[in-house]
Amino acid sequence: MILSISMMLIGLIWYAISPSGSNITLGPIQAIQALLNGDPIGLIDLGIMLLIATPLMRVLIALAVFIKGREWRFVLVSLIVLSVIAMAILVRT
Repeated sequence: MILSISMMLIGLIWYAISPSGSNITLGPIQAIQALLNGDPIGLIDLGIMLLIATPLMRVLIALAVFIKGREWRFVLVSLIVLSVIAMAILVRT
């Protein structure tokens, strides 16, 4: 979380110093390309993506631990949470 916030903060400072006219990119490939082209929006977007990925990774790790511990009730709950996250990403509401 600290890394993602740091990336966004550095990106915002960079954007304030040298604003670009680009729009905010949504995909990881476009964000990396924008960053390589010297666009601070790419760094901000990567920071946001990292912030979003943090709880997702936490659920995936919990799922693996629950499977290893054969705690099937919690496996089911983790799968439900992952499906809700997947639907939210796919629907983009």
